[in-house]
Amino acid sequence: MATEPVLTLEPRVKDSRGFWKQKRLERKPLVAVSAVEINQKESSSVVETVQDRQSETLAVQSPAQKPASQLDEEQYSSEEHIMRQNALIITPNRSYQLITDFPVSRKLAPGEVMIRNKAAGLNHIDWKSVEYNFCLPELPWVTGREMAGVVEHVGPGVTRLKKGDHVWTSTYYRDRRAGCFQDLVVVPEHTVFSIPINLDFHTAAILGVAGLTAAMTLWKWLRIPMHTDSQDQQQEPEREVMLVWGGSTATGQFAIQLAERAGIEVIAVCSEATTQLVTSLGATHVVAYTNKTDPQIIDEIVSLARGRLTKAIDLVGATTAKLVLQVITACSDTEIDFAPVAYMSSKEVVPPNARVHIVEMKQFVMDSSCGIYGERLNQLIEDGAIKIPTVSVLKGGLSAVEDGLRLVKEGNLAGRKLVVSLCH
Repeated sequence: MATEPVLTLEPRVKDSRGFWKQKRLERKPLVAVSAVEINQKESSSVVETVQDRQSETLAVQSPAQKPASQLDEEQYSSEEHIMRQNALIITPNRSYQLITDFPVSRKLAPGEVMIRNKAAGLNHIDWKSVEYNFCLPELPWVTGREMAGVVEHVGPGVTRLKKGDHVWTSTYYRDRRAGCFQDLVVVPEHTVFSIPINLDFHTAAILGVAGLTAAMTLWKWLRIPMHTDSQDQQQEPEREVMLVWGGSTATGQFAIQLAERAGIEVIAVCSEATTQLVTSLGATHVVAYTNKTDPQIIDEIVSLARGRLTKAIDLVGATTAKLVLQVITACSDTEIDFAPVAYMSSKEVVPPNARVHIVEMKQFVMDSSCGIYGERLNQLIEDGAIKIPTVSVLKGGLSAVEDGLRLVKEGNLAGRKLVVSLCH
């Protein structure tokens, strides 16, 4: 088998840190064996990019190319505090390399939690950040935004969690230690939650992006009440209507259920192949885009809304965000809150009756008060009030990530969410 140079971190003689040196290793074949067969295809790819799309511009940046010998000197000041782990790094030429002795400091700052990774969710932001060169502060870097695992160690002041707890988390790209494509992940305590008793590591690994993004979009940005239940509300003949474009995406599936629980009538757009799934989640109306023109889709949505559309989210991308704006324009008599969760061009003309909300999931990490959204999401799941999207598990550990992200990029997952298993 052909070999190629791979950066490997090894301890340096008479030095407290490590240094990078070229080492020829056998490149292992990529593995992507799904525990659930993925044989249902969507006719059109549904893209679900859910973090840092608007605030972190997609313009090409030039991340610092920093050898590991220059990693934070204070963090790695003592060899006795360094742990070695497997990590899938992004190299200076923006390719993936699996490193078997990547360093992480055993020392944690106050309020930090170290989690041993058992499952990591795969998302569009993961491949896009590498392909389009954004959200990579320096190289090498570790990406990945959501995971579930076991608490390995807690820092000073952490009282809510202890070693051995089964937890899930959502992370932010600014800290290399928080990248989820490595064995040990370090995050702030307020971003970590116990795994609901009715979930395992694999299903819990999708809560950090799909579940949390849907929850925060509706509860924080669209101001939909968090503690409502449609069964407890008086059924008014003219309910508010919310449009969910991308209803079969994992985030869309959570959003439909949360909106329905709040007594909101949902119009969901998806492919013909996933209409049954979306209907089963509580969508009042399902608009299948298959074999329809854009004007036909827009007219159907406007007709179903009957002047009651007050909220809209797009989970697909720039093209469909533009179509949502056209829907809002056609509903000119109503003021409508719109969250373009995937991406919307800054050049789009926003109609006067639209209030656009930029969803910045980094606030979950930066603002500790946002922990309430994770807590409430957990409670609804434990109560059985929310159905979890179907999860397809990729075996092979971190070596399966690259092939898994290729599947995510291609789309056609028909409502499934991909998760890489690190359980041994």
